[in-house]
Order: sequence, then C-alpha cells, then structure tokens
Amino acid sequence: MPERDYSFKLIFLAALISAIAAFALYLPSLGFDFVDWDDPAYVSENPDIQGIDLKWAFTAVVVGTWIPLTFLSFALDYAVWGLDPLGYHLTNTILHSANVFLVAFLAARLAGRRGGLGAGGLFLMALSAGLLFGLHPLRAESVAWVSERKDVLNAFFFLLGLHAYLGYAENKKASSYVLTLVLFVLSLLSKPMTVTMPLVLLILDYYPLERLKREGWKRPLIEKLPFLMLSLAAGLMTIWSQGKAVMPPEALPFADRIHIAARGYLFYIYKSVIPAGLAPLYPRDFASGLNLSAVLYLAALAAITILALYLRRWSKAFISAWACYAVTLLPVIGLMQVGRQAAADRYTYIPAIGLAILVSAAAGWIVKRNSKSLPAVLALVLAASGLLSFFAFKQEMIWKNPVSLWSRQIEVFPSHSQGYVNRSAAYVALGMNESAIEDLRKMSPESGHGYFNRGNAYLTLGRFDLAIPDLDKAIELEPNTLPAYSSRGSALVNAGRFREGISDFTVVLDSDPGNKAIFRARGTAYAISGQYGEALEDFLKAAELDPGDPSAHIDLGKVYMHLGNFERSYASMRKALELGDTSASRYISDLEARGAGQR
Repeated sequence: MPERDYSFKLIFLAALISAIAAFALYLPSLGFDFVDWDDPAYVSENPDIQGIDLKWAFTAVVVGTWIPLTFLSFALDYAVWGLDPLGYHLTNTILHSANVFLVAFLAARLAGRRGGLGAGGLFLMALSAGLLFGLHPLRAESVAWVSERKDVLNAFFFLLGLHAYLGYAENKKASSYVLTLVLFVLSLLSKPMTVTMPLVLLILDYYPLERLKREGWKRPLIEKLPFLMLSLAAGLMTIWSQGKAVMPPEALPFADRIHIAARGYLFYIYKSVIPAGLAPLYPRDFASGLNLSAVLYLAALAAITILALYLRRWSKAFISAWACYAVTLLPVIGLMQVGRQAAADRYTYIPAIGLAILVSAAAGWIVKRNSKSLPAVLALVLAASGLLSFFAFKQEMIWKNPVSLWSRQIEVFPSHSQGYVNRSAAYVALGMNESAIEDLRKMSPESGHGYFNRGNAYLTLGRFDLAIPDLDKAIELEPNTLPAYSSRGSALVNAGRFREGISDFTVVLDSDPGNKAIFRARGTAYAISGQYGEALEDFLKAAELDPGDPSAHIDLGKVYMHLGNFERSYASMRKALELGDTSASRYISDLEARGAGQR
C-alpha cells in the first residue's frame, strides 16, 4: 500500500476514534432536560420554531442574538422530535462529534504539509488533537446545553471552511475559494463568533502554509477583503441585535475592559491546563481598572508573546497558535462587554482548536525527533484523555436539569447570590416552594429577580400577604419586568383587592396585547368582582387569540350564564366539550334543564 494511502487511513482512523469517544462521552446528555437558562426562549417556550419559517429565522432576534441557521436547526429538530429534549441534545452531540473529527483531520493536514512525521506521527497528531479538543471539560457547556447549539454549529462550518481554505491554498481553484467564503457565511449565520476568520486565514498563510513567504502579502490580503466585509456586516448585526445588552462606556470604562480582557486571556489558558472550579457563571467580582493586577496580566501576555516571537527561530508553530488563540477570543474577551459575566466556558470552543493542535504538534515533534518514543507519547495522550473525560463527565452532568445546574453554581460560588436566586426559580417550577424560599434567604437585597421568585413561591403557597410585598419590591427594583405585574395581579385578586389586581393585568396587556393568559386572568378578576360586561370582553379576546383552547370557551359559557344569556352559554360549553374538556358536560346538563339548546 502506498505510504500516502496508509497515512490517510491511519489519520481517518484517529479522527474516527476521537469522534466516537466524544459521542460516547456526551451520550448521557441525551437523557437531560432543558434548563431554564435561554432554553425556554430558544426552544421550549418558543412557538416560532414549530414550523420551518425562513422569514422569521432571518428577521428574529432572540435573547439578543441574530442566528438564523441556529434558529432553523431548532425548527428542524422540532419537526422531528417535537419538544422532546433528547432530539436537541442528540443534534448537539452529533455536531460536536463531527467537529472533533474535523479538528483531528485538520491537525494532520497542517502537520502533513511540513513532512517528516510519517504515518505513525500523523496518527498521533490527529488522535491527540481530536481527543484533547473533544474531551476537555470546557467543552461541556457548549455541548450539553441545548441553547449553545450555536457554538457547535458555528464551529462545524468554521472547520469545514478551514479545510476548504487548505484545499484552495493547494490548488488555487476559484471553486475552493468560493466554497471557503460560503462556509464562512454559514458559520456567521450560526453565530458571529467567527468574525475573526479572515485574520485566522492570514495567520495560516504565515504558518504553516507559508504563503506570505512565497507569494508576498498583496494577493493573500486582497483575497481576504470579501471575508473582512462579511465580518464587518456580521459585527454590525451583532451590535444591533444585542442592543442595550452591550455595556456603554459610562457603565464600564475602557481601563476596566482592558483589565477584563487581559485577565480573560490568562484565565482561559489556566482553565485549559487545570479545568477545576468550572461554573455556569463567573461573577465579575474582582477589582478592575488599570491596577497592579491588570499590569501583571498585561506583563504576562507580553511575556508569552515575546517568548513566541523568540521561538520563531526554531518553529513558527507557537507564534501561529498563540496568534490564533488571541484572535479567536477577541469577540468575547470583554472589550465589547455584553452582560456582567467575567468569562464563560463556551467562549473557548473555537479558541481551543488552535491550542489542541499546538499540543498535538508538540507530541508530533517529540516522535519526529525519536520515533521510538511513539508508544510512550501515545500512552501519555490516552492517559490525559482519560483524565479529561472523567472531569468532563462530571461537568456534563451539571447540565442535567435546572436544579443541578444552579446547585453547581452555588457549589463553586457559595457567597454569590445569583446561584441561589436562579435555583429558587427552578424549585418554584417544580413546586418546591419551601426550598425556594430557603434559597432566597441568601439573595442580594438588590435582586429584583430574587424578590420575584420568592413572591411567586409565596403566591403558590397561598401566602398572599407575603407575596405582595415581595412582588412590590421586585417591581420597584425592576419596573419593566412584566411577569412581576402578572404575579402581583394574581396575588392582589386572591387577596380580594380586585381593582389593584386588574390594574396590574392592564399594565401587562398594554405592553403585551397578545397575552391570552392575562386576558383570562383579568376577565376572571372582573367576573369575581361582578363586572360581567368587562369580563365578557376579555374572555372573547382570549378565545379569539386561541380558539382551540377549551378553557376560554368554559370562561365564556360561565359569564354568559351570569348575564342570563343561556343560549350563548350553551353554545360555548358545547364548543368546549368538542375541544375535549369533559367538565363542560355538567354545565350543559344544567343549561338543558333551563331549556337551553332546544332549538
């Protein structure tokens, strides 16, 4: 068998082993539920994915993100699986496994251009890159969290784009260039994380492709102009879609952003080497600004860069990998801060590709210098992969459900209230209201969300006297939170304060006129307080918004009965029965006894 064919088969085998290992690692996630962080907005409570709607996908902004291909992937999942979480987790796992395969092949293709490794060395490089990337605990967030479909889908097209570009570098065919460009567009439509791909391609042109050395700068730079224009467009779309989530300069000064960015670069390297203490949220609880810590972080980054430049004498691999890491982290490093988090595990998905390939290159370099070391290096890679898998499995399991997720947050950051507040919401959803109230004893006094959760817990327990003050405080702290008005409206109505409760429901409907549940709630409040005309209007609106809901017709039947219109009451109850609500039978019998429905 020719050496080239033998090498390809070994590389394919290494990539396949890596992909299978990654799939096996995340197989347990197929039994996970949705979590209460973004999953409701993207999937479990999003009616827009219940059909393949291209117009919606390309015009919608959900949770501050414009990611059309990701939206469409959720819609395709829904078409197959409905709202069974298994299908969504399966898609994430398949995409991650495919990415692992592509990373392994990418490492071998890049190494193969340098020559001298042999089939065994290329197998080792492909296997080590695939396993170290795919089994690292930092990947768990991107794979086991349904909402991070955008990570694995974005990376899939990004990696395919890199492979297409390597083909273009070899054959200079226009078709390969266009394919790279198309794949870049698809990656941006999945998530704009890869806006820096033009810079990554230039870095590859420098090393290992060495196009800049052979061809000069002009042609490679001109080739990247269409990519740069697309990156600019994607960047503008991102700024537009994230809107107020982007922190303005007055909220976060430039010096603070530099501090966060410098710390972030080192934080992700540290967590890549020692993946301990991983958490869903990393609070920004450190002193910022250009203080001593910031200076030390910047000095460390400068030292790494100087070392990389120095090592160019022997190999350009380190400076190329370091540049790729730095560039791919740029969109999320904190210079344009979105939210209050200091870091996030998911941000490493793309940057980790270069780091994994660098480590695999080091393994290949050892074997190249001493071919007899192959078994020992392979054993070391497998041992490291096994250790990473153990910790990755533990990290994967925290995404099983909302309670396990926020329990992990509390475990890592017990002095921060956010984990308690979020877990309390999960407890409320499960009906574990006493547990929710216990968690909220540890909340920050400035947490509007915390007061909202505790108010809801008291509301469910029927403690309206305690629910109302908490919901008052929630609205005081976060006056634009409509669900707090809904909950307070319910508490007030149950406490007999109908006028105030109706006023809260009206606030919600003024901002959300399509909210069927609140029309029903306000209609019920009107009916209980004897305002049947107003109740009728609200119930008619609720039935109009969702004519297939039998409860709306039951409500209508009851209010018509109070108004003495037994024929219409009978018609409404018959409609409810046709729609499957058997409780309407009792009302129908009563109405027939009054002579209704005899015509």
